[in-house]
Amino acid sequence: MRTVLAAVPPVLALLLLLSRRFRPASAAGAVLVLSVIVAVAAFDSAPAVVARGYGDIAPTVVEVVLILLGGTLLNRQLAAVGAHALIADWIRSFSSDRARSLLLIGLGVTPFAESVTGFGIGIVVAIPLLVGLGFGRLQAATLGLLGLVVVPWGALAPGTLVASELTGVDFDRLGMASALLSLPVFVLCGLAGLVTGCGLRTALRRFPELLWVSGMLWAGLLAAQAVAGTALAGALGSLVGAFAAVALIRWREGAWPRFGREILTVLAPYGLLLAGLLGARLLLAVLGSSTGPVASVLGSPALWLLVTCAGVPRLLGGGAGGREPFTAAVNQWWPVALTTGLFLLAGSTLTVSGMSAELARAAAGLGHPYTAVAPWIGGLGGFLTGSNTGANAMFAAGQAEAAHALGYSAATLVAVQNVSGSLLTMAAVPRVVLALELASTGRGGDGPRPEQTERRLLLRRILGVDAAVLTVLSVIALAA
Repeated sequence: MRTVLAAVPPVLALLLLLSRRFRPASAAGAVLVLSVIVAVAAFDSAPAVVARGYGDIAPTVVEVVLILLGGTLLNRQLAAVGAHALIADWIRSFSSDRARSLLLIGLGVTPFAESVTGFGIGIVVAIPLLVGLGFGRLQAATLGLLGLVVVPWGALAPGTLVASELTGVDFDRLGMASALLSLPVFVLCGLAGLVTGCGLRTALRRFPELLWVSGMLWAGLLAAQAVAGTALAGALGSLVGAFAAVALIRWREGAWPRFGREILTVLAPYGLLLAGLLGARLLLAVLGSSTGPVASVLGSPALWLLVTCAGVPRLLGGGAGGREPFTAAVNQWWPVALTTGLFLLAGSTLTVSGMSAELARAAAGLGHPYTAVAPWIGGLGGFLTGSNTGANAMFAAGQAEAAHALGYSAATLVAVQNVSGSLLTMAAVPRVVLALELASTGRGGDGPRPEQTERRLLLRRILGVDAAVLTVLSVIALAA
C-alpha cells in the first residue's frame, strides 16, 4: 500500500500534465499539495521535516528561477535588435542545407550552451536561431528541446556531482560511465530532430551524416572526460561536435563560416557570458574556494546571465535596453518560474518523506529485471523536477542501494539514473512551456501565444522520443 501511495503524486502529475483542463502551474500546485498530504498522512513525515527539506532546496529554487529570468531577458534583448535573425542569416551564409544546419545547432550549439549554463538555457540560444532559419513554432520548440543531450554535464555537472556524493561513486568515474551511455541519446535525439525538421525520407538519407556528427560529439565527450574531467567534458565535447558539423558542411558544400564585424558584435553577449562563467570558476578553482556562499554566487550561471543582460545595451545598443524587453521577459518568465519552483518543491517532498526511496525499493524487488526498470525511474525524476540535480536527489541513492542488493555495478546503475534523469528534463513541463514561449517570440516581435493543444502535442512528441531512448537504455542496463 505504501508503494501505491508513493506512486500517486507522480501518476497524478503525468495525468494532469497530459490533460486539457489544467495549466502547468495548476498541475504543479496540485501535485505539491497531494505530495505533502501523502507524506504527512501515509509516510509519517512531520511538517517540520518537510519544511526543512524546502529550506534545503530553497537556494536551488532561487538560482533556477533567476537563471530562467536571465535567459528569457537575454533572449528578449537579442530579439529586440534582430540578433537572432542575423545569426541565422550567418549560418545560412555558409550552409544552405537545412539538415546540416540542424545538426550544427542540435548537436553542437545547443549542447555547448547547455554545458556552460545549464538549467535548459541551451534552448534560449537554439530556438530563436531555429525560428530565424524558417522553422515553425512547434518545429523550433521540438528541435530546441531535442538538443538538450548533454544535461549530465550542464552548468559544469552539479547534478552528476550530487549523484556522486549521495552514492559514493567517484565523480569522474560516474562521468565516464554516463558518457559511455550517451551515444544512443545523441543518435536517437538527432534522428528525431532530422525527422521533425526535414521529414523521414531526408532523415534516412542523411543518417550517415548524423552518425558522423553524433559520433564525433560522443568521441569528444569521452576524450574530454578522460583528459579534463567531468566538469568541463560537456563543453569541450560539444565543441568537437560543432566542429564536426562545420567540417561536414565544408566537405559537402565547400564553405567555412566567416566572422565579420557584424556577426562578432551580436555574438559578443555570448562571449561575455562564457568568459564570466568560466573565468569565475577558474578563479575559484585556483583559490581553492569551491564551496561556501561566495563561491556559489560567483560560480552560478544566474549571476553571469544577469551581468550579461546588464551589459547587452552597451554591447548592442539600440532597442536592447529600455523597459520593453524587460517587461516582455518578465511576462514570459513568471509562469515558467512558478511552475518550476512548485515542481522542485514537490520533488523535495518525495525525497525527504521517503516516497522516492520506497518506489526504488519496490522496483528492486523485481530482482535483476529491475535494471531494465531503472532508466524509467530516473526518467520519472527528471520529468517531475526538470532538473538533473533534482532527479538525482530523488532517486540516485535508491538506485545505488538497489545495485548493491542485486550485486550489480553501482557505477553503471547510477550512470543509468544520471543519463535517463537528464534525458527526461527535456520533457519537463516548465521546459516545454518555455520552449513554446521562446518560439512564439519570432524574429523580434511577439507572435501568437502558444495554445494548450500545442503544449500537449509538444509534450507527447518529446515523451515519445524519450521513451525510445529509455527503451534502449533498458536493454543496455539489462545486458550489462
